[in-house]
Amino acid sequence: MPLKKRVLLTNKTWALALLDSAAEVTIVRRSLLEHLEVKATDDFIQVETADMRVSDPDRVYEVTLRLEGDIDSIINAIFWDHVVKSYDVLLAEQDWPPYFVRDCPVGEEVIKPSFSPLVPRELAESYSKSWALAQAPALYRNNVGWDTQSPYHVIPIKGEPQPQPQYPIKFEARASVRQILTELEYQGVIEPCVSPMNNPLFPVAKPDHSYRIVVDYRHLNSHTRTYAIQNSHSAALMNNIVRKKYKTTLDISNGFFCQNIAPESRDYTCFSAFVSQKMFCRLPQGYKNSPGLFSACVTELLHEFDPEALSYVDDIYLTDDEILQHIRRVSRIVVGFANIGYKFNFKKSKIAFLSVIFLGYELSSEGKSLAPHFWEKCALLQPPNTVQKLQSLLGFQNFGRTYIPDYATRIKPLYELIRPHFSSKLWTIEHTHILRELQSDLLAVKHLHTRDNKTHLVIRVIPGAVGFTYVTFNEGETVPIAYKSHLYSAAEQRFAQTEKILTAVQMAVIEERPLAQGQRIVVVSPVPALEAVTKASVPNSKALHPRWIQWATSLTATDVDYVFDPKLQTQEFLQYEIEYPVPAGTLPIDQYEVVMYTDGSAQPAVGTKQQYSAACAVLAELKALLLALEHADPALLTLLVCDSYYCVQSFNEYLHYWKMNGFRDSKGNTIKHKMLWGKVADLKETLPRVHVVHTLGHQRVGIHVAGNTLGDEAAKSAVAVATVAAVTRSSSKPDTEISAAIKATADGTPFPKGFPSKYSYCLNSALHATVTIPGIGVREIPNKIERPRLISAAHEGVASAHAGVAATISLLQARYWWPGLYKETKQYVLCCDICQQIKASSARRPQQTLLLISNKPLQCVYLDHCGPLTPDSAYKYILVAVDSCSRFVWVWPQRSADARTVIKDLRIFVDIFAVAAFHSDQGPAFASKAFRDTMASLGVQL
Repeated sequence: MPLKKRVLLTNKTWALALLDSAAEVTIVRRSLLEHLEVKATDDFIQVETADMRVSDPDRVYEVTLRLEGDIDSIINAIFWDHVVKSYDVLLAEQDWPPYFVRDCPVGEEVIKPSFSPLVPRELAESYSKSWALAQAPALYRNNVGWDTQSPYHVIPIKGEPQPQPQYPIKFEARASVRQILTELEYQGVIEPCVSPMNNPLFPVAKPDHSYRIVVDYRHLNSHTRTYAIQNSHSAALMNNIVRKKYKTTLDISNGFFCQNIAPESRDYTCFSAFVSQKMFCRLPQGYKNSPGLFSACVTELLHEFDPEALSYVDDIYLTDDEILQHIRRVSRIVVGFANIGYKFNFKKSKIAFLSVIFLGYELSSEGKSLAPHFWEKCALLQPPNTVQKLQSLLGFQNFGRTYIPDYATRIKPLYELIRPHFSSKLWTIEHTHILRELQSDLLAVKHLHTRDNKTHLVIRVIPGAVGFTYVTFNEGETVPIAYKSHLYSAAEQRFAQTEKILTAVQMAVIEERPLAQGQRIVVVSPVPALEAVTKASVPNSKALHPRWIQWATSLTATDVDYVFDPKLQTQEFLQYEIEYPVPAGTLPIDQYEVVMYTDGSAQPAVGTKQQYSAACAVLAELKALLLALEHADPALLTLLVCDSYYCVQSFNEYLHYWKMNGFRDSKGNTIKHKMLWGKVADLKETLPRVHVVHTLGHQRVGIHVAGNTLGDEAAKSAVAVATVAAVTRSSSKPDTEISAAIKATADGTPFPKGFPSKYSYCLNSALHATVTIPGIGVREIPNKIERPRLISAAHEGVASAHAGVAATISLLQARYWWPGLYKETKQYVLCCDICQQIKASSARRPQQTLLLISNKPLQCVYLDHCGPLTPDSAYKYILVAVDSCSRFVWVWPQRSADARTVIKDLRIFVDIFAVAAFHSDQGPAFASKAFRDTMASLGVQL
């Protein structure tokens, strides 16, 4: 005959706290109750058998409690125990509902955390007991915690949310819904209420044919302000995650239900449950601010207990190289959270493992890979037959998009199928082939690395026909961090190839700058000298000027370096040079008798105004072209190769029209460098066998690379020699003012006028006076007698070729400084006779003003407002009217300058004087519709 055991619960308050109706509760040892300062007596938990008393009072039993039957039911339960076979449950207070008691092996195996086999057994058991002591009764499975420190959250309502109708509930789901609601009510998560507000509740089936409840808070969310605190981006978190030897993931149990809602906000969470209403006392699932509020609390607690740990909503991740230190960190988090009221689900937690699953990825020493369950589901993918299944398929594939190169281009045909009337007839063999290819690629993916914030971030941009891919690396590594791909928009697909690359680079730098974590970004692209690309250098440019401004801003970023890699030049990109216009009659290079290469170089400008340096470079290129034409033999078939697109295009297309128009452009302005272009035009007529073509400069591959490189080096050498010769000065002793400044630096006497005291002055080894400028460096100070010669050499020398004011000053400032350098240089350049004769004026022509003058009085009257005046009186404006013939003036004081006040005063004026027309500056009052309609009705022309 089986023995019977009775469990008598006499303390209802403690029993409700101890026995959680959510299922699977452990009755703890008496010794543990003593540590919790709870009086353990025979009346509290009395365990008896029919024949004898239990010999082990400290034995742990685990029970599962379920609501079953009506209030008078007493249900026997069968235990898997070697001695005790059944229980009778007797409740001391008859108003308690009866519970179904089942599933009772010893609870140590259930509540014990999942330690790695690498953790010593004694260490694991020691920390398991301490965590059990800290979390009791938090170790009870499916128990709900309660954060006792965080404030009560208020739902920020905007507008007036309206009650929503309840959805029909399936008959087969009603029993599960009742059971879940009862459990939530006993846990303190929900409570009964009566409210005019309502949100629909509906059950969702699980794979095991059970149900879970969901409350539709979409209407409430639309009337709720969004808090600024939001979850961290999961992709960014995984890219920056640290991987050491030992890794732990902790799962907070029922995290949202640990946070309280303010009593005044609970009515907004009401929902209907059959014939009654319930409302949430804790943060509900489906409320849009719940993840952000809960994540903020977890992040704040981790900052207190372990700032290096990472969290994403209710998941916590930490890693270490030393196992004892790692277990101590885990213990500090578990005990700290338990003391505040949070509970961990140790069934889902993994402690001190070499590889763990975190946010759907497997983290190991090799890197970051997709979790095994993802591969299992991926292998079972089948073609969809409904639009919902198609969207589910695409969403599943998107999870692994960072592992597949050119994913956006390959998945595009499947996205084009998304439409309201999708059917399996639209799915073709080509779509199945795309699905199988992506499926095989996902199953064959390898590990990706995570970001190392101690190295530079490398971005490799790979162009494509309809989209692009860029790959991120840690500098010095070959395993990528992630693959990112995007499609060009309809406008971007019409761009030139270089403009598409600029689009890809700009997007890649903007998206990956947070991943760099303050380190430099190295962009590897198939375009050489990408940072020097301008709109004028790109033939057949299709992008608008605002887009080029964005690219220029991105290319001049100080934290980005650009590197050219010819291996990234695809077959489509190699056709890039075909976009450049080739003059008619150009022959293959092997048919020319002479091939000449030209290049020009200018002294780079020093300072912020870099546009003058570009003008000098064009002049240098033009002089190089002119020099080559002068040395060309008219009898030989000659190919002249130039890397200046402006010079080549002007020579082949525009030069003929310029000469016919007197070297003026379409606006009538004189073109730059008129005299030089005139010489080039004359030489072109005498050299019909010379063909001029363009090639890209600074290339690593191509037929003209060697010749262009030699020309570039020769030009730079010539500039260096010319620059030194242009600003060479003779050795002489400093004059009186310079000597006084040097003396003031040495003994602290007052500095002469024009010599800032924050500069330091001294003599160098050549007995030349020098000045040290903070933040710039050391510059020489020439004597007054040498300064005009230096300005003349800098302005008229070979390196500058009559450059403008800023370019001449930049050339001088590279080596010299003296008081009044800017003023003297500007005066010299503006008074240069050659510049005034040759250079086109950059000043704007004054616009012609049309003055309406009538021969008769009151045929045309000018109107304008004067003001606002000083606030001494109430009239702030004066309306002024002037007759164009007699110049007679009328004035009206006005409180405001609006159309209504103007119409009121001018209506009487028009009736008396019969004005024919008004002329104004189209101010707001005179340009308004009311003023125009009124004047039209009075017959006055505007």
